Amino acid sequence: MNIATVSELTLDQKIGQMLLVGYPAGDAGIDALRRVVERRPMGNLILFSRNMGSPEYLYDRLAGLRSMISERSGVEPLVSLDQEGGIVARIRAGFTPMPGAMAMAAAVAGGGASLSDVEDMVAAAAAELKAVGFDWNLAPVADVNVNRENPVIGVRSFGEDPLAVADLVAAYARGLARAGLAATAKHFPGHGDTNVDSHLGLPSVGADLARLEAVELAPFKRLIAEGVASIMSAHVLFPAVEPDPIPATLSRRVLTGLLRGGLGYDGLIVTDCLEMKAIDGRYDHAAIRAVIAGADVVCVSHTASLQEAAFDEIKAAVLDGTIPESRIDESVARVLAVKSRVRAVRAPALKADALASLLSPDAAALARRMSEASMSILGGSLPSAAGGGLYVDLRPELQTGAEGADGVVLASPTMAASLAAAGSSLEVVEATVDPDEEAIARAVAGVGSGPVFIGIYSMQRHPAQETLVRRVAAACAEKGAPLAFVSMRDPYDAAGLARLGLGGSAVLCAYEYTSLSASAVARVLSGAVAATGSCPVGAI
Repeated sequence: MNIATVSELTLDQKIGQMLLVGYPAGDAGIDALRRVVERRPMGNLILFSRNMGSPEYLYDRLAGLRSMISERSGVEPLVSLDQEGGIVARIRAGFTPMPGAMAMAAAVAGGGASLSDVEDMVAAAAAELKAVGFDWNLAPVADVNVNRENPVIGVRSFGEDPLAVADLVAAYARGLARAGLAATAKHFPGHGDTNVDSHLGLPSVGADLARLEAVELAPFKRLIAEGVASIMSAHVLFPAVEPDPIPATLSRRVLTGLLRGGLGYDGLIVTDCLEMKAIDGRYDHAAIRAVIAGADVVCVSHTASLQEAAFDEIKAAVLDGTIPESRIDESVARVLAVKSRVRAVRAPALKADALASLLSPDAAALARRMSEASMSILGGSLPSAAGGGLYVDLRPELQTGAEGADGVVLASPTMAASLAAAGSSLEVVEATVDPDEEAIARAVAGVGSGPVFIGIYSMQRHPAQETLVRRVAAACAEKGAPLAFVSMRDPYDAAGLARLGLGGSAVLCAYEYTSLSASAVARVLSGAVAATGSCPVGAI
């Protein structure tokens, strides 16, 4: 279908172009979406892990959804997802995995990978998404993670150096563009200096304008200069820009004053989901307020009634003159421009060719190489595991495709299998990230004279891990067993170890618990590869 012009669309169709909506799981979810679209011509889709399936399933499903939405809206939808890589990957099975942001940054900082590798990796993964029907990736994360207590960004960021982050997000966005996917720089003006998850509460960044210019805004400036297709707003307070208690998503001073006027951005602005608790229940008429602030697309990811309410509120605001229709036309023109841009790069025309293009051996090899190159050692040297020993695996409880409260998707545990595949003779004791007394006792009982490795996971947010670490460390001291750690998510856990009196211990940073990183950890511990990465944040 050809891209329509603004003048060819009805008011309802134009408002629909400004909505990004999700739907529940299964056939019931499709039926619910169909009912919404029949009543209101929603223009764009976002899919979550609940909506995913095999590549063949997605190819057929997305083709059907495109047809359904096009028939009502007059324009094919942008079909989006959050496929950042690493711990945030809405889709895994049947597609090439990709290291996350901080892992890629560590690989580049250590010299084991280049910015060109980042671009190539993203382009390869994006081409697979394009092949099955996606054309908008809500990535990269352009936040500079300067707060070690940040509960929602952390390893999703490329690090704490704004210039390095700018280089990396630019390479990432170029990779998406090569494959015909629209990139989204998020979360403007920056979510990296927060200690509250905006899915659950309302964060605030208290930095002054000079600091914002030097740190938070640097990656966004770079992406704007390179023509990034879209920018996502943050549900975060920025008193230095907006003195009223209004988050960036609803602030005209931020979106129109700073982003449009100050930085000269004329691309598409999309909100983060308005169902997040930073907005929902705090601010009435959020959809209208976001549009007045300067947003072009309002995201309502989950609930049909809220999606319909957002549509109806925007329409009513146009009809009563609160929002001029010319303002709607400006946003719709930007949406249509992005649709034209992504359609310029074609996916394989035939289903068989599209599916055959997935899981390229070259892409898989690059992903493995980058993951291995990301492995970074803090503190002392790792003890040799050649003669066996113990690995305590504190793994996320959620399985592949499941979403936590912060929307982060966690991989299923693979460390035991990865160690076995690497030929390691380490014994493995498995526990959750919140080990109970029985699990702690099993870990302590497993300590012998050989080296002990504890795979910690966001220890600062899981106090029971500290209990396990103390007791296993005491057992190691009693038996003369060398002790080291593997950080399977936040490298800042190294500082927590220092507080426990274990600051001299070696910490292998893996940045994420995925099949890729588990394999890389196993290969480092078995001696097959060296840990050459350089941690992109000051972790200790």
